[in-house]
Amino acid sequence: MERSVMSLSVLVLACLVGSGAAQSRQKVSAHWIEFLAKEMDWDMNKAHDVACKKYDADKPYEWRSKYYWTNIGDLGDLEQSCGKCIHVTNTANGNEITVRIVGTTGQGLELDKPAFDQLDSDGQSHGGNLVVNYKFVDCDPTPAGPGESNVKADFSNYNPEENKWAYPSHAECAAKDGDKPLEWRKRYGWTAYCGKYYKASNPEENCGKCLKVTNTDTKDSVTVRIMDTCAEKRKPWC
Repeated sequence: MERSVMSLSVLVLACLVGSGAAQSRQKVSAHWIEFLAKEMDWDMNKAHDVACKKYDADKPYEWRSKYYWTNIGDLGDLEQSCGKCIHVTNTANGNEITVRIVGTTGQGLELDKPAFDQLDSDGQSHGGNLVVNYKFVDCDPTPAGPGESNVKADFSNYNPEENKWAYPSHAECAAKDGDKPLEWRKRYGWTAYCGKYYKASNPEENCGKCLKVTNTDTKDSVTVRIMDTCAEKRKPWC
């Protein structure tokens, strides 16, 4: 079974991304562009065609590499928009990602290729085009709950898409959350949880809560929903 060491942040109260500004757009066209941010070690001066480099190239590495980048249309003042974050949702499959604004485009969004690919995980884009919704969000939201670092994560084949997002009967959270609306069950990927904040006396307390999981090597992150516990303490995480 493959493993990777990850840093986790547990979002306790709500499976949401930070509040941020209220501005949003619906059914926007999104294409991909190759900033080559990761290949250029997140250096805006070396990456391809970054308009905001004159404002943000000197920002700390941690700031520049926290999110993938995007160009955005319908902007007024470029300087005021550079560095802000938007949370993007693929209307076709519900995949979500937060990206940072580094420039403008004529209309819609031009997403860095890795960000586009995360949204298009099922490969259903039409000619490299997605229809997305987006909203401005806080780039540094306060976590809703505690977190853990350097945790080992394994994988498990729940196969939610093949099973139409029906909770398996053996899942700890099936009784509590198995009848939740389909949209709720499919909004995030699934995970079992039995980490630091797991309570053996009341395992259902964690059901439905979310974890933001960050790979400590690549910095890629994903939000997943707790729907099970690990099998009989076989590993600290599963």
